[in-house]
Amino acid sequence: MQTPTMRGGSVSKWSTMGRDLLSARMTLLGVLVLVLIQGVVEKAGGFEAKPEWFGAIGLSRQGLSNGCYWQPFSYALIHGNWVHLVINVVGLLAIGPRIERIGGGRLFLVLLVSGWLAGGLFHLLLNPGGEMIPLVGISGGVIAILLWLTGVSPGSRMWPLPVSGSSLGIGILLASAILALLNPSLGIPYLSDLGEKLGKSADGSVSHACHLGGALVGWVFARWTLRPRVSLAKLQKERARREAADGPDQRELR
Repeated sequence: MQTPTMRGGSVSKWSTMGRDLLSARMTLLGVLVLVLIQGVVEKAGGFEAKPEWFGAIGLSRQGLSNGCYWQPFSYALIHGNWVHLVINVVGLLAIGPRIERIGGGRLFLVLLVSGWLAGGLFHLLLNPGGEMIPLVGISGGVIAILLWLTGVSPGSRMWPLPVSGSSLGIGILLASAILALLNPSLGIPYLSDLGEKLGKSADGSVSHACHLGGALVGWVFARWTLRPRVSLAKLQKERARREAADGPDQRELR
């Protein structure tokens, strides 16, 4: 963990962020891979020119039924266009270095991959009507690392937003859940009707179910990270408490 630079009695946030970014090897490697893949896709003409690429790499029920079992892993590596990629890359660069500074590159990778796998699973479960286009994009993983960060820093301000980590995390979870359940294909009373009135489609163009899956992974991992640890001091204290409860006669028999 790096020590922040002090300038004029205050922490230099930009300097710290810059050092974190340059030392975040897994984040930078992931961004490089995504940009290179998107460059190849766009050079080939993008979705309109190569829909079969998206059909093979993106995630869909049809693809899985046709034996494309790699799709839950591959769908996150391809994006619909440069704008889609840039949105996710900005999230990775803003959050990834903080994760690596706190827990290292391995933690970042585990959270990211777990998030996109859960996102794909929730997308399939909460879209029973099927998808008109395959699911693509790493947003499930980005949401997972964001929710982990808000979970382990509930009282911190989530720069650049003027809200606490706890408020941001709860807001993302609730919003993702509500938007996912508005899907008309789920047939949930009142919610499905409201989804149709709001013009929410079930074509998978924006998968709120994917975001929900990633958010839940990040939230669960944060709770696991903050779980009470068993220490030698705690074990000794517990033994002393038991021996005091047993009394001197019981201790002599041991």
